[in-house]
Amino acid sequence: MKLWEFTQKRVKVTFKDGEILKGFVRDYIDQEDTDFDYDELSFIPDGQEEITISELEINTIEIIE
Repeated sequence: MKLWEFTQKRVKVTFKDGEILKGFVRDYIDQEDTDFDYDELSFIPDGQEEITISELEINTIEIIE
């Protein structure tokens, strides 16, 4: 997944467990900058606090208006 393409965009994320969240991607975190073997996003779901989501949790992600 090319998660860096979603930085500073409003997106809809569908997680592998079926949960769907809409919100704003604040930042992209490359796996080289973490202790993990996967990329992550700093994500602010609508009406919630910022969270970090890994590419392993994401089923689909799309830019929305």
